[in-house]
Amino acid sequence: MQFETFFKKITRDQFLKDYWDKAYYFEQGAFDPVSDLFNWDQMNDLVNRSKLWHANYMEMAVDGNVLPSEQYCRPGLDRKGMNVMVPDPERVRFLMSKGASLVLDYIEGIHPSIQDATRFIERLTGTHASCNAYCSWKSVQAYHSHFDTMCVFAIQIEGEKTWNIYRGRVNEAIDVPQVRPGDFSREQHDQQKGEIMQQIVMRPGDVLYLPRGLYHDAMTTDTASLHLSFGATYVDGHTSLSMLAPFLHQDEIFRKRIPHFDDGRDLEDYITELGKRVADHMARPEFHNHVRSVLMSKVADKVVRHTLPDRTPDINFMVTRRPLKLARRGQAAMLTGDGFTLDIAKDDFAVADYIVKSEEFWLSDLRAKFPDRVAHLEPLLKALDQSRVIWRLRG
Repeated sequence: MQFETFFKKITRDQFLKDYWDKAYYFEQGAFDPVSDLFNWDQMNDLVNRSKLWHANYMEMAVDGNVLPSEQYCRPGLDRKGMNVMVPDPERVRFLMSKGASLVLDYIEGIHPSIQDATRFIERLTGTHASCNAYCSWKSVQAYHSHFDTMCVFAIQIEGEKTWNIYRGRVNEAIDVPQVRPGDFSREQHDQQKGEIMQQIVMRPGDVLYLPRGLYHDAMTTDTASLHLSFGATYVDGHTSLSMLAPFLHQDEIFRKRIPHFDDGRDLEDYITELGKRVADHMARPEFHNHVRSVLMSKVADKVVRHTLPDRTPDINFMVTRRPLKLARRGQAAMLTGDGFTLDIAKDDFAVADYIVKSEEFWLSDLRAKFPDRVAHLEPLLKALDQSRVIWRLRG
């Protein structure tokens, strides 16, 4: 899945520069045809697979309140025979008839096209993403005005839904105490959300991006609404400290005992020295590469491609988000980007052009598309990897 699948009126560079984690963006009919992504039949197929769902993966809400699972679930067994709270079909249908919204969580793991869309968001943003499906009904609001601690990509699948986007935003909202949505009272949310900045009616194929922390609410205006919400959760700076721990364990000063609390200056000097050593470690290239590899592993988490019965190992590559320019120069070509220039042989131009126009690619596809260049792919891919034009995610 490519950027153009989600948005038609802006480029990837524009989105990352002007909107990602900064401002909301709305585009009508951007995802076309949206039926290729999801529809009511597929929603019914999922919800009817009863063994997939229990209280941790299904939610119901009405009039701004999330319902206790006891109201729509009963004791039962999951696929492993473990005791869990499973949805009771009669209770679920009854609550929906009264206007309760139905939410299926984490469906990116069980639906192929939604998994592809989720992987695209993760490549684009460098986050961990998941997807929920929301079924709601005319003039019944499921959730009060709120903000999320992840960035949201909402895609309207069926029906219509009116979204109110408010001026209020919680800066650098993350899922930690004191800044989570649940840590604020209803009155605090109402005070913090401010005035309505924009009201948007979403119809099938419309896409809405909301940065984390921005207040919003939504209500179905048609008979029934089905939309997908992709949540992109980023890795914050605080998390880098936990990534640093293995490096600090190898530094002798961090294995020393902390001076007694009554030792005054000794304690203060030791803590100050620890801070300096932490800064030294965080400035080292090997730690930067470690952080980079951790972030890449999160993006690679959903990269899976089995082609049974063929068991041949394959390699997946992600193409950089940074602007690239490939231009012919006489009998050869030149690829330029942020801080690098790479000469491309005449016979490799078509391969390089295919790569830089891709979001990702598999080595097997590259070999199949350019069979006459198979023997020459390795040096080209190595050069692109060294220039960070491509990132090896899997294989």
